[in-house]
Amino acid sequence: MASKTKSAEKSVVDIYLERLQDHLSIETKTIETVLSELPSCARYETLCNQMRQDLSMRRAHAEDIRMLLSRHGHPAPAAHETVSSILNTVSSLFHGGEDNDLIKSILTDISYRSYQIASLDILILLADRLGFTSDVAMLKRLHTEENVSIDLLRTNLPNTFAEYLQKSL
Repeated sequence: MASKTKSAEKSVVDIYLERLQDHLSIETKTIETVLSELPSCARYETLCNQMRQDLSMRRAHAEDIRMLLSRHGHPAPAAHETVSSILNTVSSLFHGGEDNDLIKSILTDISYRSYQIASLDILILLADRLGFTSDVAMLKRLHTEENVSIDLLRTNLPNTFAEYLQKSL
Protein backbone atom coordinates (compact mmCIF):
# COMPACT_ATOMS: atom_id res chain seq x y z
CA MET A 1 0.00 0.00 0.00
CA ALA A 2 2.83 2.39 0.81
CA SER A 3 4.41 1.96 -2.64
CA LYS A 4 1.03 2.67 -4.28
CA THR A 5 0.75 5.92 -2.31
CA LYS A 6 4.29 6.93 -3.26
CA SER A 7 3.51 6.14 -6.90
CA ALA A 8 0.31 8.19 -6.72
CA GLU A 9 2.22 11.12 -5.19
CA LYS A 10 4.78 10.92 -8.00
CA SER A 11 1.92 11.15 -10.44
CA VAL A 12 0.53 14.23 -8.68
CA VAL A 13 3.99 15.86 -8.75
CA ASP A 14 4.24 15.17 -12.47
CA ILE A 15 0.81 16.67 -13.06
CA TYR A 16 1.75 19.72 -10.98
CA LEU A 17 4.98 20.28 -12.91
CA GLU A 18 3.20 19.87 -16.25
CA ARG A 19 0.58 22.42 -15.18
CA LEU A 20 3.33 24.83 -14.09
CA GLN A 21 4.94 24.47 -17.52
CA ASP A 22 1.56 25.00 -19.21
CA HIS A 23 0.98 28.09 -17.08
CA LEU A 24 4.38 29.46 -18.06
CA SER A 25 3.51 28.87 -21.72
CA ILE A 26 0.25 30.83 -21.50
CA GLU A 27 1.99 33.58 -19.53
CA THR A 28 4.66 33.81 -22.25
CA LYS A 29 2.00 33.91 -24.97
CA THR A 30 0.19 36.66 -23.07
CA ILE A 31 3.40 38.70 -22.90
CA GLU A 32 3.83 38.29 -26.64
CA THR A 33 0.24 39.33 -27.27
CA VAL A 34 0.52 42.43 -25.07
CA LEU A 35 3.73 43.44 -26.85
CA SER A 36 2.05 43.12 -30.23
CA GLU A 37 -1.12 44.95 -29.12
CA LEU A 38 0.46 47.88 -27.26
CA PRO A 39 1.10 50.02 -30.34
CA SER A 40 -2.47 49.69 -31.60
CA CYS A 41 -3.85 50.71 -28.18
CA ALA A 42 -1.70 53.82 -27.87
CA ARG A 43 -4.66 56.08 -28.70
CA TYR A 44 -6.44 54.89 -25.56
CA GLU A 45 -4.48 56.26 -22.62
CA THR A 46 -6.15 54.34 -19.78
CA LEU A 47 -5.99 51.02 -21.62
CA CYS A 48 -2.41 51.62 -22.73
CA ASN A 49 -1.27 52.45 -19.19
CA GLN A 50 -2.96 49.35 -17.82
CA MET A 51 -1.39 47.21 -20.53
CA ARG A 52 2.07 48.52 -19.61
CA GLN A 53 1.45 47.74 -15.93
CA ASP A 54 0.12 44.31 -16.86
CA LEU A 55 3.17 43.63 -19.02
CA SER A 56 5.41 44.25 -16.01
CA MET A 57 3.18 42.02 -13.87
CA ARG A 58 3.19 39.26 -16.50
CA ARG A 59 6.95 39.30 -16.79
CA ALA A 60 7.22 39.04 -12.99
CA HIS A 61 4.67 36.19 -12.96
CA ALA A 62 6.61 34.31 -15.64
CA GLU A 63 9.76 34.68 -13.58
CA ASP A 64 7.94 33.42 -10.46
CA ILE A 65 6.73 30.33 -12.34
CA ARG A 66 10.26 29.71 -13.66
CA MET A 67 11.49 29.91 -10.08
CA LEU A 68 8.87 27.37 -8.92
CA LEU A 69 9.84 24.98 -11.70
CA SER A 70 13.51 25.39 -10.83
CA ARG A 71 12.77 24.82 -7.14
CA HIS A 72 11.36 21.41 -8.08
CA GLY A 73 14.32 20.49 -10.28
CA HIS A 74 12.77 21.43 -13.61
CA PRO A 75 14.48 24.52 -14.97
CA ALA A 76 12.25 26.34 -17.40
CA PRO A 77 13.48 27.83 -20.65
CA ALA A 78 15.19 31.20 -20.33
CA ALA A 79 13.01 34.29 -20.42
CA HIS A 80 12.40 35.47 -23.95
CA GLU A 81 9.93 37.15 -26.16
CA THR A 82 9.82 35.57 -29.58
CA VAL A 83 10.99 37.13 -32.79
CA SER A 84 7.41 36.96 -34.08
CA SER A 85 6.15 39.18 -31.25
CA ILE A 86 8.88 41.71 -31.95
CA LEU A 87 8.00 41.66 -35.65
CA ASN A 88 4.31 42.12 -34.81
CA THR A 89 5.21 45.13 -32.66
CA VAL A 90 7.32 46.69 -35.40
CA SER A 91 4.61 46.00 -37.99
CA SER A 92 1.97 47.64 -35.76
CA LEU A 93 4.16 50.72 -35.40
CA PHE A 94 4.38 51.10 -39.18
CA HIS A 95 0.69 50.50 -39.73
CA GLY A 96 -0.46 52.50 -36.72
CA GLY A 97 -2.58 49.61 -35.43
CA GLU A 98 -6.11 48.79 -36.42
CA ASP A 99 -8.78 50.52 -34.33
CA ASN A 100 -11.40 47.96 -35.33
CA ASP A 101 -9.35 45.30 -33.54
CA LEU A 102 -9.49 47.04 -30.15
CA ILE A 103 -12.59 45.16 -29.00
CA LYS A 104 -11.11 41.88 -30.23
CA SER A 105 -7.89 42.65 -28.33
CA ILE A 106 -9.78 43.34 -25.10
CA LEU A 107 -11.77 40.12 -25.48
CA THR A 108 -8.57 38.18 -26.11
CA ASP A 109 -7.01 39.74 -23.02
CA ILE A 110 -10.02 38.80 -20.88
CA SER A 111 -9.85 35.25 -22.26
CA TYR A 112 -6.15 34.90 -21.39
CA ARG A 113 -6.74 36.27 -17.90
CA SER A 114 -9.69 33.95 -17.29
CA TYR A 115 -7.58 30.98 -18.37
CA GLN A 116 -4.71 32.10 -16.14
CA ILE A 117 -6.99 32.43 -13.13
CA ALA A 118 -8.45 28.96 -13.71
CA SER A 119 -4.93 27.58 -14.21
CA LEU A 120 -3.82 29.14 -10.93
CA ASP A 121 -6.87 27.62 -9.19
CA ILE A 122 -5.69 24.15 -10.30
CA LEU A 123 -2.07 24.86 -9.41
CA ILE A 124 -3.07 26.00 -5.91
CA LEU A 125 -5.09 22.80 -5.38
CA LEU A 126 -2.22 20.61 -6.60
CA ALA A 127 0.44 22.45 -4.57
CA ASP A 128 -1.76 22.24 -1.47
CA ARG A 129 -2.35 18.51 -2.04
CA LEU A 130 1.42 18.01 -2.30
CA GLY A 131 2.12 20.07 0.82
CA PHE A 132 4.13 22.70 -1.08
CA THR A 133 3.14 25.52 1.29
CA SER A 134 5.56 28.10 -0.09
CA ASP A 135 4.30 27.35 -3.62
CA VAL A 136 0.71 27.78 -2.43
CA ALA A 137 1.55 31.18 -0.94
CA MET A 138 3.18 32.38 -4.16
CA LEU A 139 0.42 30.99 -6.38
CA LYS A 140 -2.24 32.65 -4.23
CA ARG A 141 -0.40 35.96 -4.59
CA LEU A 142 -0.31 35.55 -8.38
CA HIS A 143 -4.01 34.61 -8.31
CA THR A 144 -4.87 37.76 -6.34
CA GLU A 145 -2.87 39.95 -8.71
CA GLU A 146 -4.60 38.39 -11.74
CA ASN A 147 -8.02 38.98 -10.19
CA VAL A 148 -7.20 42.60 -9.37
CA SER A 149 -5.96 43.12 -12.92
CA ILE A 150 -9.03 41.60 -14.61
CA ASP A 151 -11.33 43.53 -12.26
CA LEU A 152 -9.58 46.76 -13.25
CA LEU A 153 -9.95 45.89 -16.92
CA ARG A 154 -13.66 45.20 -16.45
CA THR A 155 -14.13 48.39 -14.41
CA ASN A 156 -12.46 50.46 -17.13
CA LEU A 157 -14.26 48.67 -19.98
CA PRO A 158 -17.19 51.14 -20.26
CA ASN A 159 -14.82 54.13 -20.44
CA THR A 160 -12.49 52.38 -22.89
CA PHE A 161 -15.43 51.40 -25.07
CA ALA A 162 -16.86 54.93 -24.97
CA GLU A 163 -13.45 56.32 -25.96
CA TYR A 164 -13.24 53.74 -28.75
CA LEU A 165 -16.67 54.72 -30.11
CA GLN A 166 -15.85 58.43 -29.90
CA LYS A 167 -12.61 57.97 -31.87
CA SER A 168 -14.21 55.60 -34.37
CA LEU A 169 -17.00 57.97 -35.40
